Amino acid sequence: MKYQARLLSTGSWLCGCLVIMLMAANPVVPEASMFNGTGMWLALCVFTGLYILPMLGKLIKIDYGYYLLTGWLAINLLLFIVAGVPVVFSVGALGLRLLLGVTALLGLIDLMFWLPQALVPERPLQET
Repeated sequence: MKYQARLLSTGSWLCGCLVIMLMAANPVVPEASMFNGTGMWLALCVFTGLYILPMLGKLIKIDYGYYLLTGWLAINLLLFIVAGVPVVFSVGALGLRLLLGVTALLGLIDLMFWLPQALVPERPLQET
């Protein structure tokens, strides 16, 4: 069960990174595209750091990682829900809009499988 939780965490991280990149490439106003800009890379670094930090808790045997990651993934739901705004209102390329919508949907499905595991008493990311 611990490995399934790690796999789902990695899946939500990958979907989140893709959503950030696709939202930067497909803004509501095409002239405001910030793909490959400093803001996109900073957002990806912060996003990745917020996933790595709870995983470090396991390495140094601190129990905070499980709770941090559960809270972060719950907040991450908002990212996938907000990603629907450019899908609906964007005037950008249809392919980018569809890819963003599919990626956000995959991220939501991934989190819907992960969050019930967070509620089990065994704490799937920690060694017991």
